[in-house]
Amino acid sequence: MQTLAQTLAEYEIELLRVIANRWDVELPRDARRAAQTLGKAMLNREKAAEIWARLSDEQRGALQTLLASPEHKMLAPLFKRLHGEVRPMGGDKLVREKPHLAPASLAEALYYLGLIAYGGGQAFVYVPSDLAPLLPTEKTGYDLSAPPQRTEALASVPEPQGIRTADTSFVDDLTTFLAGCQIEAVPFVAETVPDELREGMQPFFIGAASAVRVAMLVNLALDMGLVTLEIAEKKPTLIKLVPAKARAWLDMPRPAQVRALAEGWQHSRRFNELFHTPTLKPERTGAWQNDPLAARQAICNYLEMVPPNDWWAVDDLLEAIHEEEPDFMRPDGDYESWYIRDAQTNKYLRGFEHWHKVDGAVLRFTLTVPMHALGLVDIADSAKFCRLTPYGRALVGSNDWPPNPPPNSPTEGKPITIDSDGICRAMRATNRYERFQLARCTNWIGGVSSTEGYQYLITAEGIARAKAQGIRVEQVITFLRRVSDNGVPVEIIRQMEAWAAAESQTVSLGQLWVLRLPSEALLDSLLTMPKVRRYFGARLGAQAIAVRADQWQALANALRENNLQVELEQAE
Repeated sequence: MQTLAQTLAEYEIELLRVIANRWDVELPRDARRAAQTLGKAMLNREKAAEIWARLSDEQRGALQTLLASPEHKMLAPLFKRLHGEVRPMGGDKLVREKPHLAPASLAEALYYLGLIAYGGGQAFVYVPSDLAPLLPTEKTGYDLSAPPQRTEALASVPEPQGIRTADTSFVDDLTTFLAGCQIEAVPFVAETVPDELREGMQPFFIGAASAVRVAMLVNLALDMGLVTLEIAEKKPTLIKLVPAKARAWLDMPRPAQVRALAEGWQHSRRFNELFHTPTLKPERTGAWQNDPLAARQAICNYLEMVPPNDWWAVDDLLEAIHEEEPDFMRPDGDYESWYIRDAQTNKYLRGFEHWHKVDGAVLRFTLTVPMHALGLVDIADSAKFCRLTPYGRALVGSNDWPPNPPPNSPTEGKPITIDSDGICRAMRATNRYERFQLARCTNWIGGVSSTEGYQYLITAEGIARAKAQGIRVEQVITFLRRVSDNGVPVEIIRQMEAWAAAESQTVSLGQLWVLRLPSEALLDSLLTMPKVRRYFGARLGAQAIAVRADQWQALANALRENNLQVELEQAE
């Protein structure tokens, strides 16, 4: 950081005189010598302490925030928002208007005392590196050790209209997605799956296969290590299952699965809420970037303030964050360099005045879309009101995580039923790993619902697919008997065994010519001629024999050489 001498050397003589007047220093007329004289006086420890004592508590507090920053500097937009701006003035205007006598802000008061300066083309504010250690920061009435006052707990509101209770269908739909990744080539495009594939998922999902929900599902699966990306040169990137990790999650009880997803989302860097907030159009122009964890952490911190079991207004929560921790997403306080447009007007949203349209919108989206989808928050009245679920209370630390159900609980491990038509029914309470395995060796039937569950059909195609995955028919039968409590109809087992037997019998179909002769004796005679019989295949009767398709011309020539007339019959 610049020294005081380097800083003062850049100032006009008029500004040097204003600062010198505040420090009671006489300056020579020459600007270079004036800067040197003022700098020497300001670096006197006793003089610096005297100036420090003249400051108000608010001025000392503003200066302390800067002194506590790395290298005693801070981005100018953040300092401006916290402590006001310094009005730009040339030498003549400075002499005429005398802003130092009635500073418009704390920043302006400190600037005309020479205690702060602007660098990097007005990009940041700093305290000169050799002046900062001389300021007696321990002598202040401004209590920097006091923690910031947290807003009082949010008030409860009466039960609103249009309640949408959160559920745990994200668990079920992720199971379906993992099964799909196991049996099909699933491409990874633009941080998600192609739209046509996503739309094709809807008949097999309990929740909505919306672009946001599927993108979150894909990226959480990647972050949690349940799937990985297979990247090959000149080939599409594919989403591939990681069997060991996927099985570990699939085999968990539902409460443990929800917790794993919630904590996976809390620490996910792949899924970025800013780029999914529907009212915003962020651009990857420039060097700016946001940290998706910051918004989630801010929400989780402030959700400790909400009524644990009651409804509360989303606007109240956002206002509390706006007042106390507005820079949660921008630790450098930069509201100018992010390239984000309003999705409706297409205009750039720069400056702190757009906080509610950008930062507040990301908070609102995070709370009412991802957290609702994960089963953490109930929403109502077009997402104007929220209520934490037991899982949500656990995530923010106000309650324990819901316990896993005991063995043989009706909410877990419900058997799969199989009817005589080969239709298998798996409910949401069926073990997710067992449903995943069932999906690998059957045909999927759409029309899934939270009450009717899932339907799969045992077919020869499904058995062939299982075989391609290294699963024998005998293993499929053993699996079905186990997950159905030995409820597989006999006729279904027989049909599966018949498919397996049929697969072991090879049938071939080829193209042949047939040579027909007027008598059996003539055929017998031809079979004794080496130059003719070499072209014969299997005998087809007393007066006919097969000829390979590529040998008929040679056979016709050989027969003519033995004085036999050959007539060709073309099939119509």
